[in-house]
Amino acid sequence: MKNTDIIKDKLNILDVVSSYVKLEKAGKTYKGKSPFTNEKTPSFFVSPEKGFFYCFSSGKGGDMFTFVQDIERVEFKDALVILAEKAGVDLGTFSVEDQSQEQLRYKILDDITKWYEVHLRKNSDVVNYLLGRGLTKDTIIEFRVGFALDDWRDCYNYLKSRKYADADVEAVGMIIKKEGSGHYDRFRSRVMFPLFDSRGRVVGFSGRIFTDDPEQQGAKYINSPEGPLFDKSKVLYGYHTAKTAMAKAGSCILVEGQLDVLMAQQAGYVNTVAISGTGLTDDHITMIKRFTDTILLALDSDKAGIKATRRSVLAAYRHGMSVNIISMPEGMDPADTIAHSKEQWDVCVSDAKDYVDYRLEMVNKQNPSFEEKQTLVTKDLFPFVYHMQSAVIQDRILQKLSLFLGVSVDSVRNDFKNFKPDSDDAIEYTTQLKTQDQSSKIMSSHDETLYFYAYLKDKGLLENFSDMKKITDLYKQVYDSDLDADHDSIDETLKNMQLFILEERYKDSSEASFERLLLTAIVEERVRQMGTESMKLLETIRLMESKGEIEEFKKSLQEHQALLLEKTTLMDSIHTN
Repeated sequence: MKNTDIIKDKLNILDVVSSYVKLEKAGKTYKGKSPFTNEKTPSFFVSPEKGFFYCFSSGKGGDMFTFVQDIERVEFKDALVILAEKAGVDLGTFSVEDQSQEQLRYKILDDITKWYEVHLRKNSDVVNYLLGRGLTKDTIIEFRVGFALDDWRDCYNYLKSRKYADADVEAVGMIIKKEGSGHYDRFRSRVMFPLFDSRGRVVGFSGRIFTDDPEQQGAKYINSPEGPLFDKSKVLYGYHTAKTAMAKAGSCILVEGQLDVLMAQQAGYVNTVAISGTGLTDDHITMIKRFTDTILLALDSDKAGIKATRRSVLAAYRHGMSVNIISMPEGMDPADTIAHSKEQWDVCVSDAKDYVDYRLEMVNKQNPSFEEKQTLVTKDLFPFVYHMQSAVIQDRILQKLSLFLGVSVDSVRNDFKNFKPDSDDAIEYTTQLKTQDQSSKIMSSHDETLYFYAYLKDKGLLENFSDMKKITDLYKQVYDSDLDADHDSIDETLKNMQLFILEERYKDSSEASFERLLLTAIVEERVRQMGTESMKLLETIRLMESKGEIEEFKKSLQEHQALLLEKTTLMDSIHTN
């Protein structure tokens, strides 16, 4: 038995989809609002009986594997891994020992997360601090925020009581071994923010200091060390909840801290994520690009923040993404801005400016000299123009820069032609190949015809047609094949899915309307074909006329007129039938 079949035996599509979409029973099916579009009326359906879903607003449909591919924006092999884990199926990718060790490490991190959550609930000072920053209890619970006691071995002793080995606890970064002193906790007296992977599993922590003891003062934030589960270049805080929201919003808001993410998502900006202890990497951009091509950056406006912003924008441009900058009030970060006024944050986001516009505006405020402007353009902004993948956008920016300098656009274009980025701005990258989105393909009229036929045959409605021979003859004329033979050759899985789609789409239609629907599908396909034939004939007509080949010209012209007459007759058949 195939892995996919084993997984389908263990999982129901309803269980898979309902973990992403709120569904309500509607007869034999379940319906909800599309997770792929912003719709007000539910048009997303799931059939547990047939094992399929279909979204009428986006045209996406398929089985549980297709759904995970679409919702997670991953390839089939990754969807297979995700569903195998849900089903508890061993794909044989790793040895049993490797799998059990990985699962053990996830279990250690999950257990200590629960332990930290218990400590937080018992510590009113920390809870009040978080509430005072603007977080709600629901947000604190949802993101599993916790607290590490001011104790050298609280975490270590707890995990030892759970029978975990020192080597495993050390491997996930929770303890540090010191010669002569044994092990001690890495995190002490800190608010603990679990770091999640794209599937919502804890892979590490970011601990914010929470103490007034000067001897305990250290780095404001400490992150878990990189290890078998945690790679900071591949982790975006909040990504597991933000990814589908990015697709709906059409953008990703990128901030710096965990509190920024929590406050923004709490305020309705669920498409917000944060980097964790590193700059924006190619892996981060690949993760974001699965769902959107637009990033809104809300990083600090100090010198370090501007430098980080510059690196992030360059990295995004190299991947063909667009970047806008969210400007905030002086000295405030996203969390502060939202806590002060959610309406003010709304304005900040809506007023986000293209990076180049943002930089020009910032410099203009300083009343720069021409030389300073020229330096900004050639040294600072040309690298961004260089990495833009659209020649049209490049030229539009160059025109903008010429206005900024007060010189001709040709002079700026000439300077740009000779521009080569410095090594820091010319880091090569590998663009991830785009996978073909099979699920979003719309049925061709040919397929529609076959599936209508299958649907009517399945429902026993064909005998109600007044002129089935007319439909069959027209089908043969268009496709030069037999309706029954083509229908029988359809892949059974695909046929079942399309039957489900048609059933949902036309379940309220009268039987008398089916003949018109089937005829319309056939005619629309023939008319589409005629459009292509017409373009070819018109090209031939123009060619024959230019060459003076009168006989061929007349022949092609007659063929074109006959085609138009057939098209008119076919269109009339829909309205008169």
